Amino acid sequence: MSANLRDLVRELIEAGGGEPLEGGRFLPLVTLESGARVGLDGSGAWVFAPEGGGVAQAIAPERGRAFFEVLETKRDDFDASIEAAAKAAGLPPEEVAFSFPAADVVRTVLARGLPSMTRLALSWLRLTEVRALRAEIMAVSRDPTMPVPVRDLAERLTVPV
Repeated sequence: MSANLRDLVRELIEAGGGEPLEGGRFLPLVTLESGARVGLDGSGAWVFAPEGGGVAQAIAPERGRAFFEVLETKRDDFDASIEAAAKAAGLPPEEVAFSFPAADVVRTVLARGLPSMTRLALSWLRLTEVRALRAEIMAVSRDPTMPVPVRDLAERLTVPV
């Protein structure tokens, strides 16, 4: 995320925009089917706020599991929701959408080794994100515990160096 975007989000939040969050505020951009919200906090970190007021979490590799639910939303719908909410808030829609750490979420899911979630995660990727996950995708394509269709999907996504 660019420093300019981070400053814009911080300004919105400091002006009272967004919603209260334990320890501050955040700007929700997407509401998932469960009612959980995903958005940005004042530092520009992506946050997952569960429905019912549970503890919100900023995405981090050790906490990526909280973000698994985003993969249940079609990627086009997820990105469109981010862009529409960003535009409504006066933020640059594409920059906000591109700042979502999709590769980190997918990497966390792939590390779990669950076949159905692995297929969902691989299907959720944009082509621009595939190269960053090349090693992980190749590992899936060679994993004998994965169903053949999942390994085939991973093989088709493998890009040359």
